[in-house]
Amino acid sequence: MAERDRGLSGRMLPAQGTSSIMIKADETHAEPARYRIAVRELCAFAAREGDLDLRFTPSPTAQQGIRGHQRIVRRRGKDYESEISLSGDIGNLTIRGRADGYDPKRNCLEEIKTHRGDLSRQPAHHRALHWAQARVYGALMCRSRDLEGITLALVYLDIAADAPRGVKGSKDEQNEQTDPKKGQAQHDEQRLEAWWSREALEAELARLAARFSEFAANELAHRSARDSALSRLAFPWPSWRPGQRQLAEHAYKAVMTGRELLAEAPTGTGKTLATLYPALRAMPASGTDRLFYLTARTPGRALALDALATLAPAADDSEGQEKTPATPLRILELGARSKTCEHPTLACHGESCPLARGFYDRLPAARDAALADQRPLNLATTRRHALAHDICPYFLAQELSRWADVIIGDHNHYFDSHALLFALTQANDWRTVVLVDESHNLIERARGMYSTELDARQFHFLLKQLSRTGHPAPLRSASRALARQWRALEQLKLGTDDETQASKVDSKDAGHKAQRLALEALPGDFLKALSQWTGAMGDWLAEPDKAANPAAARQQPAKATATQAPEQLGLIGCDASSAAPSATDTGSATTVSGSASSTARRRVEPDVEMMEAYFAALTLARLAEGFGDHSLFEVELAATPPARQASLTSDSSSSSGTASAVGAEAGAAARPRKARGRSVRQIQPRLRCVSPAPWLAPRLRASHATLLFSATLNPPAYHHRLLGLADDAVWLSVDSPFSATQVQVSRHRLSTRLRDRDASCRPIAELMARQYRHRPGNYLAFFSSFAYLEQVASTLQQLAPEIPQWRQTRAMTEAERTGFIQRFTPEGQGIGFAVLGGAFGEGIDLPGSRLIGAFIATLGLAGFSPENEALKQRLATWLDNDAQRRSQPQQAEGDSRDDTRTPRPVIQPLNADDCTYLYPGLTRVVQAAGRVIRSEQDQGVIHLIDDRFMRPGVARLLPRWWSPTN
Repeated sequence: MAERDRGLSGRMLPAQGTSSIMIKADETHAEPARYRIAVRELCAFAAREGDLDLRFTPSPTAQQGIRGHQRIVRRRGKDYESEISLSGDIGNLTIRGRADGYDPKRNCLEEIKTHRGDLSRQPAHHRALHWAQARVYGALMCRSRDLEGITLALVYLDIAADAPRGVKGSKDEQNEQTDPKKGQAQHDEQRLEAWWSREALEAELARLAARFSEFAANELAHRSARDSALSRLAFPWPSWRPGQRQLAEHAYKAVMTGRELLAEAPTGTGKTLATLYPALRAMPASGTDRLFYLTARTPGRALALDALATLAPAADDSEGQEKTPATPLRILELGARSKTCEHPTLACHGESCPLARGFYDRLPAARDAALADQRPLNLATTRRHALAHDICPYFLAQELSRWADVIIGDHNHYFDSHALLFALTQANDWRTVVLVDESHNLIERARGMYSTELDARQFHFLLKQLSRTGHPAPLRSASRALARQWRALEQLKLGTDDETQASKVDSKDAGHKAQRLALEALPGDFLKALSQWTGAMGDWLAEPDKAANPAAARQQPAKATATQAPEQLGLIGCDASSAAPSATDTGSATTVSGSASSTARRRVEPDVEMMEAYFAALTLARLAEGFGDHSLFEVELAATPPARQASLTSDSSSSSGTASAVGAEAGAAARPRKARGRSVRQIQPRLRCVSPAPWLAPRLRASHATLLFSATLNPPAYHHRLLGLADDAVWLSVDSPFSATQVQVSRHRLSTRLRDRDASCRPIAELMARQYRHRPGNYLAFFSSFAYLEQVASTLQQLAPEIPQWRQTRAMTEAERTGFIQRFTPEGQGIGFAVLGGAFGEGIDLPGSRLIGAFIATLGLAGFSPENEALKQRLATWLDNDAQRRSQPQQAEGDSRDDTRTPRPVIQPLNADDCTYLYPGLTRVVQAAGRVIRSEQDQGVIHLIDDRFMRPGVARLLPRWWSPTN
């Protein structure tokens, strides 16, 4: 990362009035420019080689890694130093980082790595990278402590080890498994030690630095040229749209002051340009390293790329010449892996995928070529550079993320638990500015990111198979224990005990009871069993050859194991047979007879389905570590069919063969009653995120400034609190550039409630026919469900068969969605039927005569259901607790006196019922209605069909510039 300029010249957003911010020049002498880089990043750049390989082992979770480091530190004694901050200069580089631990008595610097499984399976290039990091830390430590030499140790901690394992090292390495302080054997700890002189370490540091020095010089030159150009960046149009300048000035202030801005700006304001331009213009003065532009849909990325092309116009428009941007700005687009993977049926390692083979050997040339290309690196351009060098486009884009100035991606690229951009921000200590378009979607998107469930049917069969002979004993035992605790979830009762509070909701299904349990605390025994099962699964996947008999040993391990996220499997919609064999697999089969052979044949291969279950369990266990009043643990108990009910009173020996031995054992162990309960597949556990604020807040605080904007952010308190914005976040509501004379908004006294829908179909169809005959053209009609849509569309077809119509259907392909939109031509006529909140409710642009009206026959409310009622009840608790937390006085930093406490702002109360039903529904309504008026020249009509639109509490949430009539 380039050193931030110490001599900031006066810079301001070129705008009239008093709202601009001037940055005064700093007259201090600027130091020589140095490129700051973390030790890990330096080694990743200069020391990586060989294949892209994600197979090594299922890695420990972040929390397990932290606990593993703490375990090592506790063993070392009171003189042991941990987390030592080190930095040093060499050439044009400033290298910094934190060494894991240092024993001053032994003069030994330790680099601690947690892992799971047999260390001998670790690829050589992983070990080489670890040694490179240790040597850099060693060189910096020798400088810091003025040492003539130092012992370097790689300490590998197996978080699930139950016996000592040896590991081969080079001739300069000593293999030790003893506590350095006490000399006692540590069966979970393996050490590789080597003594290095200061001169040798300096030589190694100089060798790595030399590989990066030229690249760093180019990066410093690029940063200087970029900041110089951005400081002179001009607004590309001769005038601002109404409201656009107001939004741009507030965005500029937010970046310069490091604040969070929540801005509602109606469609037509030009939000994309109004946020990108001031953020880019403020980059030099604010010391911004990276700018992230995040959207919820693919069209949003295209709009951002178009806006950036406008801000960075072509330098050469001559015929026959490709256009290149005049501004030295590296722009990168990130896409989903499922859409950018060239070989979705192959695993991500060199033995399977040709684009992973030698990836790091060919990466430098591909990276240099991409960064030298002055055009924006959209998906197509990045793919072209990747394939020209025979490497993976998806992972090339991830590498380019380290060097791009502006990155355009999805919300999950920064806010997800495994988000790439957030991880890079933390690792490189970047000063980032995050622009979040379509931020009205972020609450629901984030809830999905931090919610998960376990597929009960999948686990039912998986646990039965894994508990049989032919698999390792620890895995069999853990599978049986998990099955018992899974079935025991059925026994959770309404009320409070030492561990769990639950509310029970019953429903009827063909006369047999189904239940839903909403738990406000985690079922500890179940989570413990799940953790033990994931540990046993991880051990087996790491060491698949350790089986109970030779027949099991011959079974092949998963050809694509991964480290954290399911997407790292490298297998997208394929089976295990498509993956290449592992180099360490046994090549021969041993003949066995009898029951052992039979059970071995029945054994499930660790294929993609098994890996998906394993990752789902890891995800749930990880999210459970952050469980709080913002979360809800639910257990859905399926209705028991009549055959199952009859079996409850029958002798267990006469039960159907579909009942597993595991289920019988679990039922006997967990329930004293004679009748059998539900099986695993009839008990569906899930962890739901009720409020994403506690998850999103750390990511918002990690950025220098965050701008969240949308056309529908009303009421602001709802988004402010559920997104976890800071108390000093700024709210801005921009006036609409449109006038009430452009659109006729009518509210109709019809009920679209479920009980009244049959009666409402004909009046709605008659209204649509009257409007179409009065003014023929293109219309969109939105309904709450596909069933309701079909009812009204069929009624209209009977009443007015001459009116053309086309309908959204379930699970439309991308081509079908495109065809639906293409029906809206300037000369076209007809009515398109769509579901509110679906693909056509937002993110589409139909200006002028392509769309002249909309019928919205729903309030958009989520259906009344046990799930939503449980969410509402839990959300009410969180809202109360959050209000108390926010209203508590905050101690002034650095001052311990009580009288320096400053009061927090008054928190606007929120109603949980409105947050669950009304606010999300009205957001969808306003988004859909916003498709009609797209410019100051458009004219149209909007029909709001539901009597509840006339309620004051609903009317105040509609756009202020509307003048609805009843």
